[in-house]
Amino acid sequence: MTLASTIGLVTTSAVHAGAAGTATPRNFASEPGHQIIATALAAASAMGSVTASSSTTISGQDYSLVTVSSATAGQQILRVGAAKTLVRVVDGTVYINDTDTAIQAQFGVSAPKYANRWIEIPPGSSHFAQFNTFILLPSLMSEVAPAGALTTTKMTTVDKTSVVGVTGRPNIHLGLASGSETLYVAANAPHVPVRLVASDVVQGKREVFVISFAHWGQRVSIRRPTPSTPIAATSLPK
Repeated sequence: MTLASTIGLVTTSAVHAGAAGTATPRNFASEPGHQIIATALAAASAMGSVTASSSTTISGQDYSLVTVSSATAGQQILRVGAAKTLVRVVDGTVYINDTDTAIQAQFGVSAPKYANRWIEIPPGSSHFAQFNTFILLPSLMSEVAPAGALTTTKMTTVDKTSVVGVTGRPNIHLGLASGSETLYVAANAPHVPVRLVASDVVQGKREVFVISFAHWGQRVSIRRPTPSTPIAATSLPK
């Protein structure tokens, strides 16, 4: 699901790197920002899977988001206060498992009988894109590249991993109207994304949104949940 459509705010989290090499190639850090980003996205695609996570407190409520992503299947766990949503994407179909609070927030109706049950959402449903976005790896990676004119940072270290940052405007998918975004990329091969940091002033307060990327290339095994109920067979909005 999209961060902006779900909570309308940005988040901050602790992060750690998912890949490290044995030597730091200086020429990579000196490349133009757009080339570093292109290399990072190609490396991400080649690795084939990742775990992305964020956590913070929003308006006094705990917030966390963990996405296990591959090119063909993915799972996301979102918690906002008492609301929890588990989403799986398998074989082109979305499956969701909501608490009652999450159902109310996402569908605008109270339907406790469907709480904590798997609901199947096919591509033809009006809700498919809402839940399918930013879970599979290509979609997830579409939200990481900063926009506009890009600059690079000096070499730095994130959890013992050498990185170079590329800074620009926030990616449009992050839901920020302005501000800045820096994507930190591993300086050692494979040059995968390590940390995303975006910030903006929201309602007079500076908010910082951080995503960690870890476990690159690990095997992802996500299965179709059973039993599940097609959304067309429920009283939820279709």
